[in-house]
Amino acid sequence: MTITLVLSISTWASAAPAKPGYKGYARGNALITPKELKALIDSHDPKLVVIAAENELEYRLGHLPGSFKVDRPDYEAPAETQNGITGNLIDAAGFSKLAQRLGINKDSKVVVYDTKYDATRLWWAIYYYGKTDVRVLDGGVKAWKESGYDTDLLAAEPKHTGNFVAKVAYPALRVDTPEIVALSDQAKGQLWDERDTKEFCGEELKKGAYRKGHIPWGKHADWELFKRKDNKAEWIPAAEAQALLHRLGADTKKHQYFFCQSGVRSTQALFTYYLLGWSLDKLHNYDSSWIGWSKDHALPIVNSCSEPAVAGLR
Repeated sequence: MTITLVLSISTWASAAPAKPGYKGYARGNALITPKELKALIDSHDPKLVVIAAENELEYRLGHLPGSFKVDRPDYEAPAETQNGITGNLIDAAGFSKLAQRLGINKDSKVVVYDTKYDATRLWWAIYYYGKTDVRVLDGGVKAWKESGYDTDLLAAEPKHTGNFVAKVAYPALRVDTPEIVALSDQAKGQLWDERDTKEFCGEELKKGAYRKGHIPWGKHADWELFKRKDNKAEWIPAAEAQALLHRLGADTKKHQYFFCQSGVRSTQALFTYYLLGWSLDKLHNYDSSWIGWSKDHALPIVNSCSEPAVAGLR
């Protein structure tokens, strides 16, 4: 994980993570640029906590100064508590311990970054448990380095124990299999499969899943659609993202449900819809995702593509 500390609330507001309207997004302030984050780090604000959503190797190759590494196992619930399904989010008590170990307080200013797509999973988890002052570094560690900013090799240590207590504040953000089964009546919402084309078409089975294919009423929308081709941690402009949703047929009147292999890549799409201004109560991440669906052989699947997948939509 990566954590960094910076000055007062007034500094946070004035050095503003990407102002509203950044890249044309209605909620552009949910993103922060490398330049803005560098200013916050340099101001030594004790309320700033920067988290590197990376694995050990990625973190050790160079992380943002003062940042703390948080890898998926740090916030995954034990499989035995999740009907044998791996990857689900840890409970509130466990998340409280993690946040407090990182030094996160109720009034902390949290920034999450990654190499590819894990930052939005942590953004989603933190938001779900009641802390909304959390932002994602646009462009991740790649953009940071390309801006000419230094990185650290030694792991950072939190200077204090935080007081943040996780409570489910936005329950609709997280759904599970019953809600997805109900979507067979597609009037109730739209279901988006954020995996890549080979997974969707049943040509590839990733580790952890039990069957190949896709949910019959799920529509393919590869998570990479919303990211720059030369940097998978950076968002495309809002106008491009909005045009993609129009071509996909996203209906603003309907609830939107997202899944992937284990509920990580799916948060890329959910976060993009959030950036574009969609109502938060209409955005739902299927936490068990394909691992959970494929494990239950009573649930239907399609293991071929009857219509073209949309990886090449852009």
